[in-house]
Amino acid sequence: MYQTKYFQTSDNHELAKLLTTIFSTSHDGLAICDRNGYVLLYNEAYLNITGVPADILNNFSFMEQKEMHLVPDSSAVRTILTKQTHSVVIDYANGRQAINTATPLLDPNKELLFVVGNVRDVTELNQLQRELEETRQISSAYQRALEHIQTDSDFDEQIIYRSGLMHRIASLAKRFATNDSPVLLLGESGVGKDVMANYIHAQSGRTGEFIKINCGAIPEHLLESELFGYEKGAFTGASQSKEGLFELADRGTIFLDEIGDLPFPLQVKLLNVLQDGRIRRLGGKTSRQVNMRIIAATNSDLEAMVEQKRFRQDLFYRLNVLVLTIPPLRERREDIPALIFYYLKKLEWKYQQEMRIETDALEALMDYDWPGNTRELKNVVERSFHMCENGRITFDQLPASIRNTQQTALPLHLAKMDELLPLKEAVERFERAYIQRLLKETDTMQQCADKLQVNISTLVRKKRSLRIK
Repeated sequence: MYQTKYFQTSDNHELAKLLTTIFSTSHDGLAICDRNGYVLLYNEAYLNITGVPADILNNFSFMEQKEMHLVPDSSAVRTILTKQTHSVVIDYANGRQAINTATPLLDPNKELLFVVGNVRDVTELNQLQRELEETRQISSAYQRALEHIQTDSDFDEQIIYRSGLMHRIASLAKRFATNDSPVLLLGESGVGKDVMANYIHAQSGRTGEFIKINCGAIPEHLLESELFGYEKGAFTGASQSKEGLFELADRGTIFLDEIGDLPFPLQVKLLNVLQDGRIRRLGGKTSRQVNMRIIAATNSDLEAMVEQKRFRQDLFYRLNVLVLTIPPLRERREDIPALIFYYLKKLEWKYQQEMRIETDALEALMDYDWPGNTRELKNVVERSFHMCENGRITFDQLPASIRNTQQTALPLHLAKMDELLPLKEAVERFERAYIQRLLKETDTMQQCADKLQVNISTLVRKKRSLRIK
């Protein structure tokens, strides 16, 4: 310790008060013991960090505390035995981790007089460091995963995922691609059924085109001529013959999106195509052989539509051969960062502008439930890309619906719920909101854990599982 001339001339009584105040208000735990390990002085911070009760410190030496396993380790005991300074990292029973340092005070004969112990809480610092490292690893991993993508044409033949769930689905899709049986893709709107269909076509080795048609977007009276084509004079205005999409998909793949919206009369004709592999143009007298792969997709419940007589049962059975159900993003959150970096990389190459996303923005995007799935995610990334400044996407540039996600996750008795929730989801919402509120009301995680009456390690696990920032 360094002394100035002002210190040497100061009133000893006032200095003693000053040193006592410093000792009492220190954020580090302080404990001074004699040569036998009996504690002479300690502060409140020492009790809070170590979790050792005051009556233990008042009645038992550090050696006795260690022998009775009241503490995992003690640097003071090591210092008493060696007369050397020792530092150890100790995980205390209350969930806190601290650097415990003991420094000996020796007399002129090098005999031990006292040991000064300092305990520095590093629990929250280590947790923040781990979270930062996890975020860095996520960013690095997804950046490396995208490095092999070189051109825009590559994008059309890839499925971007990191979850085990999507890995299994992609593996099935690759196996399905090797045969000619119909494939039925199921899933909510926006989950990427068209991307999966394109992937299956790309893996099939077919030399023909990949042709997509939305069965619900074309008026019924035009859909048949679009699919089957027509001969000259087949109807008023048919001044020349025209190939249908089935013919154009010869040696390729035709993707019938929203197959549930296919008009009932056309369902019969599609069934015939699936069974015979032949089509006949409107107004034509002969049929033509076509070698095409049919992939159908829908977000409708086809089985319910069959029961309601809105979809042919025989066509359903014919389509329901190889089925892939693509889960929504909220059920495969590991894929969200991969897709974010994927879309960002495409935009960077298109506009020749490098872009980075801030950690809090990435976390908010991962917390969001994405009712519009990958389609909504792609639009949000593109919007954020064009809204950002200085090459960084920040939390404030995200749509309000995403920024307010956690604020809307209120306890059930406060929220106006328009829907009934499964018990598990309802409990998670309540826990998330309740823990968030207490974290805001307390200065440290230990204080929050104390209010919740749980160990700090339990609180850390809850934060991670509930995706609380």
